[in-house]
Amino acid sequence: MLKYFIPDEYVRSFESIDVDALAKQGFQLMICDIDNTMVAHDQSHPSEAAASFIEKVKQSGMQVCMISNNYKNRVQTFADALHVPFYSFANKPLKRTYKKILRDYHIPANKVVAVGDQLMTDVLGAKRMHMYVIHTAPLVQRDIKATKLNRIFENFVYKRLEKKNILKKGVFDE
Repeated sequence: MLKYFIPDEYVRSFESIDVDALAKQGFQLMICDIDNTMVAHDQSHPSEAAASFIEKVKQSGMQVCMISNNYKNRVQTFADALHVPFYSFANKPLKRTYKKILRDYHIPANKVVAVGDQLMTDVLGAKRMHMYVIHTAPLVQRDIKATKLNRIFENFVYKRLEKKNILKKGVFDE
């Protein structure tokens, strides 16, 4: 069961991701979480860094979309500012929205990179679909109530992974 919580890469920030290397490896689509991955959960518009990153993904030849468990208005505001498609109220880690993305893009899961900050939603959901997963540290420490609960379970999983010398919270691959 722990295998579904092990990301392929663990980085401090989306800015550390080597987009060109991913494109050269044949990845065709990057699915990005928004809240605490690209911007703080209470920031409605992309930062310059987030906009620059998304533009770099597009220039690499990969397609990009946003995914979030948040509501449509919040996700749409963010995605529209970047001119990218979005999937709101995704119910990660459930497979339904990931399957929809694969159907919409006509891309197999092994050609997709998923980026997110939560083990319990982003990593688990994408790993269950056999996507390449890049786990980021949360951009800020403040979270909404539901995420605070997830972080309790996440810390338990981190401790299990660390005990097995697989993944240590805060020790990045970069």
